[in-house]
Amino acid sequence: AVVKANAYGHGLLEVVDAIQDHVDYLAVFAFADALLLREKGVTKPLLVLSRVFADEVDLAIKHSIEVTISCFESLALIKKDLRFHLAVDTGMGRDGFVFADLGKIKEYAIKPLGIYAHFASADDAKFDDYTQKQITELLRWKEEFQPELTHHAASAGTLYGKNHPEFNLVRIGLAIYGLWPSGQRNKSINLKPVLSWRTRITEVRSLPKGGAISYGCTHILERDSKLAVLPVGYFDGISRVSSGKSYVLVRGKKVPQLGRVTMNMIVLDVTDVDGVASGDVVTLIGRDGKQEITADDWAIWSQSSNYEVVTRINTALAHY
Repeated sequence: AVVKANAYGHGLLEVVDAIQDHVDYLAVFAFADALLLREKGVTKPLLVLSRVFADEVDLAIKHSIEVTISCFESLALIKKDLRFHLAVDTGMGRDGFVFADLGKIKEYAIKPLGIYAHFASADDAKFDDYTQKQITELLRWKEEFQPELTHHAASAGTLYGKNHPEFNLVRIGLAIYGLWPSGQRNKSINLKPVLSWRTRITEVRSLPKGGAISYGCTHILERDSKLAVLPVGYFDGISRVSSGKSYVLVRGKKVPQLGRVTMNMIVLDVTDVDGVASGDVVTLIGRDGKQEITADDWAIWSQSSNYEVVTRINTALAHY
């Protein structure tokens, strides 16, 4: 289970507590997250996906944290009892060794616990041939090192309906949280989003037709309107690009957000919702009655992806 980036914005400690008895491994990106999980008593095998640095090696050994070796600088840090996975670049063009590095790597006489790579476009059927090339190259690495574990990213876009017995560790990210990584794949199973995001109305007020809303007067009221103010903005994860495009749920009804998203507040048009009052709960992501707002909706409004929507939710939201 990949729980990097604050468990994709869902809360690292909360998610790990919920799933650790149902998975064999956990993966984070930041070494600090691995230390935190160990400090909290998490004993599952734990892999850090970011390259290891010199000041992390002894801590990794002490706390049984498995690390990533993805470049020659980190390769030179390997010492006895360090459990490590070799990250290889089979076509992502990001981090990891390329196959031309093999000869030089072998000079170090290493024995990695695992070898892994990352798919570039496995969520898009147009790239199936490219994905297969990536698989084939990773298997060449496997033949060279014969690691205990060989793994590729295997999201819902690639895991379901496909079986690659050559891999014995499946690394799943967004699908764990009930979100599809792409609309390009046949959604062969039912995923249920686990995250809801809610806040409360801080103020309800009325403005006449012609009134201007937010910075730049980016919305002019076309009728006498009842407005609700929410204490969330781009600091909290509401993309400024979504200004004037998004909807939220108030008392089970979809209502539009008006004007420019500001740092800590947005404005809603609640003219058509009866009984709205300060303190009412508003659903930004999730269900309220028969209506639902999803991370995919926000991805459209913000010209982004559901990955970005959930990971951008600010972890400092508890005070709301």
